[in-house]
Amino acid sequence: MKQLLTFLFFVITTTAFGQQLPWIPFNWEGGTLAGRHFDKVAITVPVSLDNLPHKFKMQLDLGAVTTHVYGNAMAPYLEKYPALQAKFDSARHFYIENQKNGKLVGVKLHLGKVDFGARDLGHFKNFGDKLTAQTLTDKGEVHVGTLAPDLFQNQVLIIDYPHHRLCVMDKVPAAYAGASFQPFKLKDGRIKIPLRINGQLEDLLFDTGSSLFALLTTRQQAVATTTGAVQDSIKTSSWGEYYYVYGRRPQGTIYFGKKQLPSALVYADNLHKFDKLYAEENVWGITGNAYFLHNTVIIDYKNHVFGVQ
Repeated sequence: MKQLLTFLFFVITTTAFGQQLPWIPFNWEGGTLAGRHFDKVAITVPVSLDNLPHKFKMQLDLGAVTTHVYGNAMAPYLEKYPALQAKFDSARHFYIENQKNGKLVGVKLHLGKVDFGARDLGHFKNFGDKLTAQTLTDKGEVHVGTLAPDLFQNQVLIIDYPHHRLCVMDKVPAAYAGASFQPFKLKDGRIKIPLRINGQLEDLLFDTGSSLFALLTTRQQAVATTTGAVQDSIKTSSWGEYYYVYGRRPQGTIYFGKKQLPSALVYADNLHKFDKLYAEENVWGITGNAYFLHNTVIIDYKNHVFGVQ
């Protein structure tokens, strides 16, 4: 009997901790900014739309609100496939960059090989690279849009940075139950995680669209929490507008809960580019992929907790 109980415990434990998760691969997109090359500028995920015979990719951007496709990039596909064009509904709309846009309604969406069912996707008119009919013959992946946190609400999103993969579950898998978790705040689907900066607990927007900067804040906050001269400057862009950000050394160690985070610079720009966003969201600043490249991040949208393992 003892041997039987031991065997059953082994089977249950092995099943729980050896669970085969529905992993979705992702890729890092590199880029050159002001003559400097960066390997990890953006995360893109292979997707399929309405089972069309084309390879697409979309950027994972948890700092966005609504999953959407780019009007310019989708134009040749909408022209070629009337059934997809028929799903455009201008009465169903979303706002982005203070613009009102229509939606594609009931599009069959797959991330990797994982079926996300029929989804309504925003249609960001006049945005993205302008493509031609020649694009329809391309064999490579075409960047057509953005994956936003509306896809993952009331579920658990796991981002395994070292293995370049992610998955979506109904609950936190047993293999990640031991991660370091902290509660987060949620607004419009976007999350704000607590970091301890100079001994003060601060909320930061967690944005996977911000890959270059571990910490991005206002110039005032950057001056107050850093020491010494500017250590780095990067020419970057937002929605097509280019500007410089400047990095300085923080005065002390940064913590997530009791977990000490890697040494990183605090960046800010002199144009007050995101000051309005910081004020509206009531956050110290933005953090992103750069702080967690050697970790797996668990975002439990059901229970509003953020884990790092």
